Amino acid sequence: CPIDFERENYTIITSQCKGPHYNSSICCNAFKQLACKHTQEINDVQNGCATTMFNYINLYGKYPPGLFANMCKEDKEGLNCKDVIQPEGKNDEQKSNSSKGTKCSTILMVIATFLIILMLNI
Repeated sequence: CPIDFERENYTIITSQCKGPHYNSSICCNAFKQLACKHTQEINDVQNGCATTMFNYINLYGKYPPGLFANMCKEDKEGLNCKDVIQPEGKNDEQKSNSSKGTKCSTILMVIATFLIILMLNI
């Protein structure tokens, strides 16, 4: 498999798909958010990518074996990625919050430096 599934971010799935009663629409949509980035490779039965990805999903999410493979079946062609619902505005909010944090840190550093210099001159 040409994809390094060990380094994928599985919080897309683990933050949304929670047991013990797994909601198939929530879990399958979360699964598609991860898997649809790699549909060609996952749908190729010869390269082992699907098996590798499912193993890592189960490892990181501690899901029952076969949960996604059995719950999220679509058709003989593989995943249908046309109807994937992306989480609302998380990326924009995270970018906004991280830039706010950087600005606050810079201001605090300037104030702390100024106070130290002021204290040393007294």
